[in-house]
Amino acid sequence: MSDTALDSVADVEIDSSGKFKYILIKIWPKDDKNNSKYIVRGDGRVDYHADIFDEVEPKLRSKKISCDCEGGGRIQHKPQAKTILVYGYSQGFGRADHSITVEKLKAKYPGYTSITFNNEGY
Repeated sequence: MSDTALDSVADVEIDSSGKFKYILIKIWPKDDKNNSKYIVRGDGRVDYHADIFDEVEPKLRSKKISCDCEGGGRIQHKPQAKTILVYGYSQGFGRADHSITVEKLKAKYPGYTSITFNNEGY
């Protein structure tokens, strides 16, 4: 399978502002786990990190893309201040590698003045 399947999946889809839960997902074409990338999904409407995964996973599967949730945490997104803070963990999935998440966010929001993480809090 070509990279186009993976390229068709946005690296970052998060709420436009606020404090919300997020997950880091590793995706790959169904039969090619060596060809993978990470995506970030965050949503303030959900009660649990698993709710985000339950929404994303069927959409990926329909594109013949496999996935694993690599962990979660929280994002505090302040677009007016042009800042994003990534922190915390998911009780169900564990702590995501926030450094990967921050790199993805920096690519998505190049004009922001601060995109950082810490491992504090829940």
